[in-house]
Formats: sequence, structure tokens, C-alpha cells
Amino acid sequence: MAELNVRIENKQYIHGTNVLDNIEFNLAAGEFVAIIGPSGCGKTTLLNMISGLEPSEAGSIVFEGERFYGQMCTQIGYIFQQPRLMPWLTVEQNLLLVQPNSRPDTISELLASVGLEGKQNCYPRTLSGGMQRRVSIARAFLINPKLLLLDEPFNSLDAPTAARLRLLLIKFCQRQRCSVIFVTHDLQEAVYLADRILFLSQPPSRIVHQESITLRRPRTESGTDELSWQAALLAKHPSLLAGSVN
Repeated sequence: MAELNVRIENKQYIHGTNVLDNIEFNLAAGEFVAIIGPSGCGKTTLLNMISGLEPSEAGSIVFEGERFYGQMCTQIGYIFQQPRLMPWLTVEQNLLLVQPNSRPDTISELLASVGLEGKQNCYPRTLSGGMQRRVSIARAFLINPKLLLLDEPFNSLDAPTAARLRLLLIKFCQRQRCSVIFVTHDLQEAVYLADRILFLSQPPSRIVHQESITLRRPRTESGTDELSWQAALLAKHPSLLAGSVN
């Protein structure tokens, strides 16, 4: 488990567009935080800054008590919107990219746990979209991350496949006891998975609201309590998903 402290004064690109503005939040050890905001508000940029893929000059990212400056941290797992597998490498070779010294039996066990038993020597083109997503999940967990970042990993998948992968994510997080930041457009998905939700505004984005989810676990994706909680929140803040609070 890991603690994370994020303070970003602003994020600008070369052409002058200000994407993020005064983003500040803490992630407790073992906490699952979802981030929701309008399209183009900088959610992916925020994850990239936390991961070290993009610099955070005007602000700070403090992970496990240490500030890091745009470098990748080996204790952070990142599941992208797309699986991002190397097409010329087998499934096993794709996993070995992040953990070259992994034992074959470790990889076999991990693939079996995501329903890909015996797929070590398959190439990505031979796998379905859902299977490729499972490879990307296995890749992220192979490093035993203390912090896991997910950028709409189940977007565009069919409903049954997405539901299976969400359940798989819950089981992994419980077993690994990692801290999680999960970007999504789907409030129902966030209510099902998260301990707390941060809502971002239109760009330049800031946190306009946050809400802790007090529903008991295990939860149900379309359960009565979950849907009632969601309806009550939107009744109180009808424009929340558009990035504003009344």
C-alpha cells in the first residue's frame, strides 16, 4: 500500500493551453479513488503526471514520502485506455518487458488468474479485445504495484466482458492491497469500485467536488443501494458530470 500527495498548480502545453489548474488531493494507503470529469478536461494528463510520463514542474507529486520529478517509478502500475501490447512479442514477452527476471511459473500463474491459461506464446493479434485487456492487467500486477493507475480501462468493451474485468480488478486490489486511482466517465462504475470520487471541471480543470462512498462492500453494479446513492448525488448536483456544482 502507498500514500500519494498530489499538488499541481497548473499544467500548460507549448501552444499555451492551460489544462489543469490548482489540482490538489491526497490518496491514503489502500484507498481506491475514482476521477470523473468531462471529455478533454485533462484526466489522462493528470495520470501521466502522477506516473512520471509527463513532468509536473508547477507543483509536486509525492509518493511514499519522496518527491519525484518526471521519472517513472517501478512501484507504480499503469493500465492504459488501450492495452498497448507490442504486436511482435508474445504474451509472455510483453509481460517480461516490465519484469525481465520473472519466473515462467510466476507468469503462468498470473495468466491463469486472469483467465488466460496457456496463452503465453500467443501474439496479441490472435487475442480478442477483452483478452488483450486482461494481458495489460496482468502486466500491471506483475510488478506488485503499491500504486495502480487506470485510465478508462474498460471503455468500449461489451458489458459482460467489462463486468468480468471489473470483478477481476476488485479481487486483485484486495489481494495486492494497493492504492488505486481510476479514471472513468461512468458514475455507476465509480460507485461500484471506489471509496471516494473526485469530480473535475471543464478545462482548465480543478476539483469541483468530492464524495466519499459509504456503501458497504461487497457492492453490486446495479444494486438498489448503489443506484439510490447515485440518484441522490445527481439530484443534489445535477450538473456534476458536466463539470460544475450548483
